[in-house]
Amino acid sequence: MSSIDTQVLESLLDMLEGDQEVLVKIINCYLVESPKIVAAIQIAVTNEDADTLDKTAHSLKSSSASLGAMNLHQLCLELESKGRSGNLEGVVELVSQLVNEYAQVEIAFKKIVKVP
Repeated sequence: MSSIDTQVLESLLDMLEGDQEVLVKIINCYLVESPKIVAAIQIAVTNEDADTLDKTAHSLKSSSASLGAMNLHQLCLELESKGRSGNLEGVVELVSQLVNEYAQVEIAFKKIVKVP
């Protein structure tokens, strides 16, 4: 299964009235900001900081979903839920999955925007 749901990206492009340039800018912004959020999620888990985990996972969840990174969105949803409930059982494994999935998303987006 692909890391990016291209139908979601196509819908976004339709909303942008076919403006590829704006889509590339949005994806590039995501590629700049999301590694910081992934790092913040990792720190929150290391520090067993449920509140920060909730907030940071929520932030990445929303932007990932809007760009079609649905597997990443789902992992963020699970982490957000764990953070919100304060039950951090299993979060280390989820973060490991998130890091791996993010790497795949990053590769896919870089191909789309043609970043070497």
